Amino acid sequence: MKALRTALVAIRRSPYQSLISIFILTITFFVAYAFSLLSIGSQRILSFFETQPQVIAFLKLEAKQEDLQAIADKIKGKDYVAKVTLVDQEEALRMYQADNQNDPLLLELVTAEILPSSVEVAAYDAKNLDLIKQDLAQEAMVEEVVLQEDVIGNLVRWTNALRIMGLFLLSTLSLVSFLMIMNTISMHIAAKRKNMQIMKFIGASNAYVSRPFLLEATITGLLSNSLAFAVYYGVLLYISPWLTDFLDGIISWPPTWQFFVYQFAAGLLVAFLIGMFASAVALRRMLKKN
Repeated sequence: MKALRTALVAIRRSPYQSLISIFILTITFFVAYAFSLLSIGSQRILSFFETQPQVIAFLKLEAKQEDLQAIADKIKGKDYVAKVTLVDQEEALRMYQADNQNDPLLLELVTAEILPSSVEVAAYDAKNLDLIKQDLAQEAMVEEVVLQEDVIGNLVRWTNALRIMGLFLLSTLSLVSFLMIMNTISMHIAAKRKNMQIMKFIGASNAYVSRPFLLEATITGLLSNSLAFAVYYGVLLYISPWLTDFLDGIISWPPTWQFFVYQFAAGLLVAFLIGMFASAVALRRMLKKN
């Protein structure tokens, strides 16, 4: 208890240094929480689009239902094919009518006979989409094969760029936070150097002398993490209605409460480790000088 009171007094007696440390750490943990959510979310979005029908083969107008079924059965036998969807001419007409229901003139001009049937194929992995395209293009009754490779490629590039940028920002802020805690603890140790020398002279161990400073750094880290999580969760609550509509049919939103519990627990652990490690480094340097 005495060590805890000493740590709290040290924080109160140097409010500006403590506030700066807490501010920087709060930003760091906020970025970490947002980055972890974005990383998991982007991966799930990417997985969703990778498993959607991305290769569409349009058959010739003279193709019959038997031709459509034969192509589907053949492509289903490939081990890299995840899903095959058949769209006959009647279904193509219904889809066309749904897309153009506000334009009666277009609806009158189009009949099922002039719309091609199609086979839509999804892959387990986006890398196999080109292979599926080649398989479909070899079929005699296939008129055209469309591969939405630009959509997947852009999504993969944006996801990778987001991760690299987030990791760089998170690494930079973590280093700054570590140095800030270490510098703050070093200044507090320097201010109490004489007291520490007296305590060691009368037989106090290094562990006893170090305990208040370790607690100070730990309190700073845990408080910053809690503030960051509160801001992060508040922002999510504010934008949650918009995200629910935006992500509808792609991934479920909001995440379960267990996800936020695990996130907060991981944040507490990291805050504790950063505080302990930074203060331990500062103490080791200062105790050697004493």
